[in-house]
Amino acid sequence: MSSRQKSPPEFAHLVNLAEDLTGTFVLWATDDYFAEKENLLRPDAPVFLAEKFTDKGKWMDGWETQRKRSDGHDVCIIRLGTPGAVHGVVFDTTHFRGNAPTQVLLEGIVAPYTASADELNARTDWHAIVVETPVKPNTENTVTLATPSARATHVRLHIFPDGGVARLRIFGDVVADDRLFLRSGVVDLAAVESGGTIAAVSDEFFGPPSNLLLPGRGANMGDGWETARRRTPGSDWCVIKLARRGVLERIELDTAFFKGNAPQTVIVEAIDEEAPSKDRLHTLGGWPVLISRTPLVQHKKHMLEPERPMIVTHLRVHIFPHGGVNRLRAFGHAVDTAHEALMVKTFNELPAAAASELLRSFCGSSTWAAQVLSQRPLSSARTMSAAMEQAWWSASEADHLEAFAAHPQIGATQASSSATAQSASWSSAEQAAMSTATTSTAATLAALNARYLEKNGFIYIVCAAGRSPTELLQVLQDRVDNDRASELENAAREQLKITRLRFEKWLASGQSDHAAKAGH
Repeated sequence: MSSRQKSPPEFAHLVNLAEDLTGTFVLWATDDYFAEKENLLRPDAPVFLAEKFTDKGKWMDGWETQRKRSDGHDVCIIRLGTPGAVHGVVFDTTHFRGNAPTQVLLEGIVAPYTASADELNARTDWHAIVVETPVKPNTENTVTLATPSARATHVRLHIFPDGGVARLRIFGDVVADDRLFLRSGVVDLAAVESGGTIAAVSDEFFGPPSNLLLPGRGANMGDGWETARRRTPGSDWCVIKLARRGVLERIELDTAFFKGNAPQTVIVEAIDEEAPSKDRLHTLGGWPVLISRTPLVQHKKHMLEPERPMIVTHLRVHIFPHGGVNRLRAFGHAVDTAHEALMVKTFNELPAAAASELLRSFCGSSTWAAQVLSQRPLSSARTMSAAMEQAWWSASEADHLEAFAAHPQIGATQASSSATAQSASWSSAEQAAMSTATTSTAATLAALNARYLEKNGFIYIVCAAGRSPTELLQVLQDRVDNDRASELENAAREQLKITRLRFEKWLASGQSDHAAKAGH
C-alpha cells in the first residue's frame, strides 16, 4: 500500500500544493537545530521512536527549533511545487507534546521560482493565507478557509514563539501559468502540475487515483492507483477532471511495477461539462467513448489514441476487471476559455489601424504587426500566439531593429519616445526590477549600456521580468563582448519573451474594451 499519508476527508478532492513529489522545497528557516525543516514535507505520517536520540537531543520527525531566549519567533519559507489557491491547511504537531508552538501564521506570495530567501524576505507584498491561529500539541490542526486564497507560488510559515511542527499540508486548486496552455506543443492536461484532479473513483483500497497524475514514472507498485480484487462483474474506474477544456491527441497509460496485478483491458470515456453533478460522475453509462476497449499488459507504458476528436473536460478510465495503474498522461491542447475567446474576437473585429496599434504595444515592429494582421481572423489565443512567433522569426534585421528601438533601455528612467503609450507603461513595469538597484549597480549598468549601444548600434535588450538588478547586470556583462551577429540573435530571443509577456498580460486582463477604445 502507498506510504503517502491520506488527505483529511474534507480535503480529499483537493491537491496538496506542498507535495514533495511535485518539487516543493524548503528554501530557508530561521532555525532547525533539533529537527530539519525538510521533514515538514515528508509524504508519510509522522512517527515517534522512543529510544532514538542524536547528539543534539531527542530525534523528532518534523521541523523543530531551539527554545527562544530572545524576542521574535521562528519562520521558514517554502517554494510550492504546484502554485495555486489554498482552500485549507493542516498544521500537524503529532508527537510534539511539550514542544509545539502556541500559534501559527501562513503567508503567500507570487514570485519567480528562482527567487532566493533573501529576495523573498525583502518583499512587502506577502498576503495572509491563515491569520495568526492557535494550535494544539500532538494534533492534526486543520484550518478550512472561508474563501480560497489568492494564488501563491511560495508560502512563509511562522511559528510562535518556537517549537516543532511535524508536517505541513497545504490543500487547494493548482493554478498553472496560463502561458502553459498557449504554446504550440501538446500539454499533459491531466497532470497535477497543470491542474488536473481526481473527481470520483470506484475503489482505491491499495493506492489513490491521484497518484496517476503525479510526475515521473513512480517509484514502485505502491506509488500508483490500485484497487482491491473485484469479486463482482464490471470494472473499477476513476474520473479525471482535466486542467482545461481541451482536445486530446494521445493518452499514455503506464502499468510500471504492476507485474502480477495489471488490468487486462481499459476503456476511456469523456464528457465536455464544466461542472457535472455527483450523480453524473458516479452513474455508469451515458458517457461517449473516447478509446474503446484496449488490451493492457503488465509493466508497460501504453500509447492510446482517441478514436475521434472531442473537446473534453473529464475522462472516465475503466480498468477491467480490477488491478493497478501507475501513471496516466493526457496529451493535447487546451481550447480558449470564454474570456480568451472574447479577447481574440475583439482583436479580430478591430479596425486595422487600432489592431496595429495594439500589436505594436506588444512589439514595436510595424512590419511584424502587419504580418500578424494579415492572418486575421485568428481562431484562438494559441493561434494568435503562434502567428506572432512565426512573424517575428520571419522578420528582417531592420524589423528587429525597429522593435528594439521602441523598447526603453534597462535602467532608463523613461520609455523611448518612439514606444506607444501602452508599451511604455508595460516596459516601465518591467523596469521595476531596477528600483532596488544600488548606486554602484546602476552606474555600472549605465556604463555598459553605453558601451553596448556604441558597439552594436542597438540597445541592450533583456526580458527583465523576475530578474534582480544584479542578474540584469550579470547578463549584460556576459553579453557585452559578443559579436554583433550573436547579439542580434540574443536580442531577438529576449524581445520575443517580452512580446509574449505583454500579449499574455493583455489576454488575461479584464479589459477587452482596451482594444475597442483604441479604435475611436
